[in-house]
Amino acid sequence: MILVLLIVFIWTLASLLSGGFFPSIKNTLRFAVTIPACEYFKSTGKTLTNSLLGFFLAFVLAIISVLLSYLNRTAKDFFNAVNTFVQSVSVLVWSILSIIIFGVTSSIPPILVTTFAVYPILLTSTLGAVSVLDRKLIEVSKMLGASKLQEFTYVLLPGSIPYVVSASRAAIGIALRISVVAEAFGASGGIGYQIVYNYDLARIPGVLTWSILLILLMIVIDFFVLKPVEKWTLKWKM
Repeated sequence: MILVLLIVFIWTLASLLSGGFFPSIKNTLRFAVTIPACEYFKSTGKTLTNSLLGFFLAFVLAIISVLLSYLNRTAKDFFNAVNTFVQSVSVLVWSILSIIIFGVTSSIPPILVTTFAVYPILLTSTLGAVSVLDRKLIEVSKMLGASKLQEFTYVLLPGSIPYVVSASRAAIGIALRISVVAEAFGASGGIGYQIVYNYDLARIPGVLTWSILLILLMIVIDFFVLKPVEKWTLKWKM
């Protein structure tokens, strides 16, 4: 409640100090109700689709990378190098390159950019989880004659789930923010596209409306989906 009151105070103050150039809460709400509900659902659905597909692709790539790293030392060094490289490239660069390759109207750039942004987080977290698991479990599995692939599948992967889920909570939040950035460069729709579209038309209430929608979307997903799932998986922590 204190945070909400602080935001309202800062917003009102900004509107007064800018001489009305920065729209008031009332004007923003008045603009927000003029947007058709179908437009909200369409843009929100587009952003969620881009974010979740990018996250899922990054998740699959991270698990495969960790598996190969566990099976082969050379592969581990390779994926560590890949991880460093991907983290070193700006989201802006990924966005521009993907748009150059796939085109402005393509839906692929937001998904790929999200994947590149989320992959290092999931890879680092999963590698770290595998390294801190109880080594006694590994020794027991070896005594029972398990192969390295079986060790990974039945011991390491299940044991790392709490760590991966915690990282996924942060990763999905980043996925939403990054996909919006990529959408802003293209014309395939989404909340990011709507923010830039309204900015280009000098409709500041529209910019604020879609920005607030993104914030609320992230809060709802984190509070009602990700946080409960993370709490549930912590029971499995070894």
